[in-house]
Amino acid sequence: MIRTFAALVVGAALTGVALPACAQASYKNETSLYGSWEDITEPTDSKQATFDLRYGRFVTSQVVATAGVLYSRFKGPTVDATSAALSIGAKYYIQEPRAKPLAPFVDVSVGLARTDDGRTSSDDFTWALGGGVAYFLTDTTSVDAGLRLFHTNTNITTKGSRIFLGITTRF
Repeated sequence: MIRTFAALVVGAALTGVALPACAQASYKNETSLYGSWEDITEPTDSKQATFDLRYGRFVTSQVVATAGVLYSRFKGPTVDATSAALSIGAKYYIQEPRAKPLAPFVDVSVGLARTDDGRTSSDDFTWALGGGVAYFLTDTTSVDAGLRLFHTNTNITTKGSRIFLGITTRF
C-alpha cells in the first residue's frame, strides 16, 4: 500500500515537472493527491492508511470547485474497517497561487461515505473543513501540507483531525 502511494506521488510530481515551465498566468484545473499512513506497535499492532484524490476547477483565480474520492483503512487486532467517500467542495487560496512561493488556502467538502467494519456497513453523510499551505516547486506543481477536521455520521460517530501531506499540479 505504501509503495502504491509513493508511486502515485512520484508520478504526479513528474507530471507536474514535465509540464512547460512557461505555464499560463492563471490555471483552469488542478489535481491533488494527499495521503497519510500510521504504523502503531504499542499497545497493540495496528495500521491506518488514508488516500485522498481531488480534482479542482478554478472558478476564479483564487476559488476552486472540487470533487474528491477518499479511501481509508484501519486494521487492528480485532478490527478491519474501511471507508470510501465521494465529496464535493471548494478551496480558497488566500492569495493567487504562484504569486509567491507559499500560497495558504482553506477548503471545505461534504459528501457520502460508505463505512464497513466487517460486521456492518452503512452509507453516511461526511464533511471536512481545513486549510494549509502550498509550497510551489515549479510554476504548476506544489507540495501541500495542512490540517483537516472531519466528521462522518456512522453508527458510531467517526470524527477527528488529520494532518495531511500531498502534491498538487495545475494545468
